[in-house]
Amino acid sequence: MAVRFLAVVGGLAILWALGETANFVLAPHAPQAKIAARDPKQSFAVAGVTALRGTNLDEIVIATESSIGRSEAYSSGGGGTDERNVILLDRASGASRKLLPDNSRRILDREYLPGAAGEVPDETAQVVADGAKKPEPPFAYYVFSVRAADDKQDVLVGDLATGRQAFLLTGIDGVDKVWMQSPTRVALLMRQGRKLFYRAIEIPQLKVVVARPVEID
Repeated sequence: MAVRFLAVVGGLAILWALGETANFVLAPHAPQAKIAARDPKQSFAVAGVTALRGTNLDEIVIATESSIGRSEAYSSGGGGTDERNVILLDRASGASRKLLPDNSRRILDREYLPGAAGEVPDETAQVVADGAKKPEPPFAYYVFSVRAADDKQDVLVGDLATGRQAFLLTGIDGVDKVWMQSPTRVALLMRQGRKLFYRAIEIPQLKVVVARPVEID
């Protein structure tokens, strides 16, 4: 009886050993768990770094790597460079912040504006009566046009000092002109639905305070 019991136990032990051996051999061929990865077709790199006038901030422009170098010099709006984000770097502390949550949308235009009435983004240094250049005021705000669905644009308005920003105009056809109406108010001439509109935005409140059509017929 004891001999028969030992034979059964021995047989079970052999079967267990054979099963473990089979698992060991088959395990490497089992399906591997999938690992989430970024789209390998798209990679991003630094397209340029520029000090923002009168501030301790550097503007770092992020673009699709394949588009960098399409034009000899990069400028506002990007030219042939497919700009996707802007990082503002504090030169003193090293702190940084991205202006867009991700790199999925193209930046069509980016403007920096000082907190002074009458200023426009592309204004050159003013010359005073004695021929000397008038000091240019420091940048205080920014206005970005970002691509939206159906070839439309969304307009991002922000404050460099506080970091507060918001998309205040969405689904428009384009912006033709931007200027400072007062030290805290930016004005825009914009197109939507084949019509021309005037908008004024109070930047500290991030609020559109004037909205009027401009008759062109």
